Amino acid sequence: MRKHCPISPSPDGSDSHRVAAAENAAPLCKRRCRAPLNPAGSKEAGRSRRQFVGSAAALGAALWLPAAPAFVKADDARWATLCGRLIYDGPAPERAKLKVDKDVDCCGKFDIRDESLMVSRDGGLKDVFVFCRTPKAEITPPWRDADTPKRVTLDNRDCIFQPHCLTIWYDRQEFYTVNSDPVAQNVAFSPLGDVPANFVLAVGGDASYRFTRRQNFPVPIACNYHPWESAFILPRDNPYSALTGPDGAFRIEHLPPGPLEFQFWHERPGLLETPDWPKGRLSIVLRPGVNDLGTIKLAPPLLARKA
Repeated sequence: MRKHCPISPSPDGSDSHRVAAAENAAPLCKRRCRAPLNPAGSKEAGRSRRQFVGSAAALGAALWLPAAPAFVKADDARWATLCGRLIYDGPAPERAKLKVDKDVDCCGKFDIRDESLMVSRDGGLKDVFVFCRTPKAEITPPWRDADTPKRVTLDNRDCIFQPHCLTIWYDRQEFYTVNSDPVAQNVAFSPLGDVPANFVLAVGGDASYRFTRRQNFPVPIACNYHPWESAFILPRDNPYSALTGPDGAFRIEHLPPGPLEFQFWHERPGLLETPDWPKGRLSIVLRPGVNDLGTIKLAPPLLARKA
């Protein structure tokens, strides 16, 4: 892959992983990529992830896909939007039922399943982190002036963390966690070079935390009381992060035009590396308007667990 990929359609139209021309991509990108700034702040955030069934079309608008907030003008032609859709190129794997052997009277009544590979019936790959890794990327005026939500929330509900993956603009946002279960919970994580956290949450309890530095990769979150519980949070120093929704789509708005580098990361392989994304990285020259990567098909071996 070239260091910077200019936005141009494939000559024969068959190369689905290349960037489509902005003027042709806009209707497709707008149709499939809609979401609030922070997945935890959406109305869908409280819904159990065990409802992750059916096609993305049946689910309606994509859930938990960070993008520019509604109060930012989306039609400002000076800025760039990056979007695309990641597809698991094979039958959707069945999610294994996890062993629940703590607080069984409460947690045993829930159908708790593996969330490390979430694939919809039509192949959408959920919970891939896509974020700008270019150092000191310009914060564009729409983001500088935005009334960004002050906190990102992780809920302990139904004996799992909800949502499973989060992004946070740590300069402006606080991490907040609450226990909605009728049993005590624990939230523990250790960001590289930052202060570790180990919150014990009584029933109805809550806690807050401030990240003080960006992380190059998502930080795992664990519950020492319930070993099956897991989540990931990505603290960054800019708002240019997204998570793929149930349909596999992502969208990052109001980016500065010009050369930028993006990281693709998934909890199973870590760096989501393909022939076109060495080390899971995409270098691209963004043009003002919509820059649509199209549909990227990922072979099942790319999503295998690390040995």
